[in-house]
Amino acid sequence: MSGQDFPAPNYVGTAAFKSALRSVVGSVSIVASGQGADRRGLTVTAAVSLCVDPPMVLACINRSAEAHDVILRTGAFSWNVLSADQVQLAERFAAMDGSKGASRFSPIEWGEMVTGVPVLLQSVCSFDCRLQDTVEVATHTIMIGTVVTQSHNQHKVPLIYSSGKFGRMEYFESVD
Repeated sequence: MSGQDFPAPNYVGTAAFKSALRSVVGSVSIVASGQGADRRGLTVTAAVSLCVDPPMVLACINRSAEAHDVILRTGAFSWNVLSADQVQLAERFAAMDGSKGASRFSPIEWGEMVTGVPVLLQSVCSFDCRLQDTVEVATHTIMIGTVVTQSHNQHKVPLIYSSGKFGRMEYFESVD
């Protein structure tokens, strides 16, 4: 049975749904693709691991985002999990400073790995991915990527987002 088999004359309103989602804590990442002047990227909270064998991830990208068609054209993308000291990058790639396109990328912050797409050098972790599959759902495309290489800075603290604000992880000792 699919979700389409259930009678659903109404659905949650967009404003109410967005309000509830603001309470969900998400990791903050930049998904990037392209090369040179064709580089594009955006800040996302909708990127996660899909499976570990083989290593695969997914990112949900709005079809109106600059990076969307670049990912499809290049067949590759990077998923870069931001650290707590990278709030300015999150804001830049969310266009909060008005920047667009390749101007968001600084050679000091970005390199490349196997696929040639931009990879954030000082992220918590970065996954260089070949596009494996796509699924179009409403306004977004789910980009499924096979991880071909990665980097991991274990000493970095992840950046999080909730209630319209950026924050940092706080770890608690387990109580036995």
